[in-house]
Amino acid sequence: MRHSYRCLYQVFCTALLLAPPSVALAQAPVITSIIPMANARAAARNTPLTVSFSQPLAAASVGALKVFSSQRGGLRTRGATPAVVSGNALSFAPTAYDFRPGETVQYTVTTAAASSGGALAQGRVGQFTAAVGGTGAGTFASSFQVTNASGNAIYDSVVGDIDGDGDLDLVTANFSSGTLGIRLNTGMGLLGNMQNIRPNIGNAASIAMGDVDGDGDLDMVVGNFFFSEASVLVNNGLGAFISGQPFLTSGGDVKSVALGDMDGDGDLDLLTSGNSGSGIQLNNGAGFFASPVNIPTARFAVDIATGDLDGDGDLDLLTANGFGGGIAGTVSIRLNNGFGTFSGAVDLPVGQDPQKVALGDVDGDGDLDLLVANSFSRTVSIRLNDGSGTFTGNQDVSTNGATGLVVGDVDGDGDLDLLAGEGSPLSIRLNDGSGTFGGSQSVNIGRGIGNGNLVQGDLDGDGDLDFIIIDSFSNSTIGVYLNGGIGPLATTAGHSPAALTLSPNPAHGAATLTGAAPKAPLAVLDALGRVLLTATADAAGTARLALPEGLPAGVYVVRCGEAVRRLAVE
Repeated sequence: MRHSYRCLYQVFCTALLLAPPSVALAQAPVITSIIPMANARAAARNTPLTVSFSQPLAAASVGALKVFSSQRGGLRTRGATPAVVSGNALSFAPTAYDFRPGETVQYTVTTAAASSGGALAQGRVGQFTAAVGGTGAGTFASSFQVTNASGNAIYDSVVGDIDGDGDLDLVTANFSSGTLGIRLNTGMGLLGNMQNIRPNIGNAASIAMGDVDGDGDLDMVVGNFFFSEASVLVNNGLGAFISGQPFLTSGGDVKSVALGDMDGDGDLDLLTSGNSGSGIQLNNGAGFFASPVNIPTARFAVDIATGDLDGDGDLDLLTANGFGGGIAGTVSIRLNNGFGTFSGAVDLPVGQDPQKVALGDVDGDGDLDLLVANSFSRTVSIRLNDGSGTFTGNQDVSTNGATGLVVGDVDGDGDLDLLAGEGSPLSIRLNDGSGTFGGSQSVNIGRGIGNGNLVQGDLDGDGDLDFIIIDSFSNSTIGVYLNGGIGPLATTAGHSPAALTLSPNPAHGAATLTGAAPKAPLAVLDALGRVLLTATADAAGTARLALPEGLPAGVYVVRCGEAVRRLAVE
């Protein structure tokens, strides 16, 4: 019997040695390349995201690629626009609509990617920035200002297409009333009347926007300043939100919230920071977050950001730690093991009283560099990444004030510039492409606007980056500043915005629009975004607009699809 077993063993070993490698040692696939490259700063807005593997993938691997837009549509790889498997490649093309100009696109390749040899061993998370276009060169003009005359102080703001109409709307955290204010965009940077919603929370101080339930629209998470609480508001796709019950967070009073796939499973998890540190809560995929886990960072963590700092395919975190007054602040850097567990104890010295932290590849070497707005010293600290998550350099860019900070390509040259502000004027510092910021350009933002509540995006649909600045005091003032003025918007194929004509313009009582798509709906709006009348183009793309009696003289907006035209009424 023993001899029989020995013979069988010898036969097995011989067969194993003679078998082809694919049979003898079946291997799981590994990622060989991702295009656009991680942290690309000017990827074409219509570019496909393509992940290449060492082996052909199984058809079921289509569910392994998750692509998240931070400004329109949330989870893009779903429903009618899934990822595609073709041989060794897993890809997604934004065919329904392009990525938004200047937005950060996040993606995850989960362990659902598999071949005949097995599954991907660990998920991979990354990001890239979509290129801008248009004619804007970093010269801004005021197009819209309104006073939020409700006694509310606005502590945070964010822009994104919450109603699914293709333009960027504004959401504000109204601290005093504990509400969120929603102002819908008319399509050319004019914001409508504020709609207030209550997120079942006390003093709303911070907002993060993202598709937390994976249904293809932008939801919101809001943090409570005075308590360790946050609340999720789920979007129905049309800009109406259902607020869940508040839940406990970690880090003390919630000063800042952020969303990112911290464990590589294909959904957006929650990070919070506050007076006593920071915390993480993992998403179950449906927008429900687990109990908080503390992340030891420095105290007074007033802002939090996430990105892959060390190039290992997961999201790490940073917090800006402002101790007030003239005290030098720090940035805590904590590295992720890929499953949402953080380590490290680096607290990087920066300027005095840091308030905002941002990430971007400012020197074009493929990794994420660090920018920090220092309120007391009125500087922005630039620290360059060596690719391993170690930051060096001592560039501190002088500004007129630095409570607010945004990073983006405002002059359309393919690198990331910075805007920083605390009051008037707002500072614009242009990048030379190597991470050196210069110039002394500024924007006079007028009285009553400032204190650094600053957000950025293509508000008028002309392809370049505009900004909104809001003061943080009672009866906050909201100012919209357009880059290079209002330009024509993209419309559906076959109907160029240039074809739209209004005549007479100026008008008296009525005007005629020509060049629209057949049977296209259109609307006339005032400067506050209120709809004054609606109409439908005929089969030839023409519509007569009978203006309401008694309509005051002024400039109004005619919107047809995603295109807009200004109509002067005398």
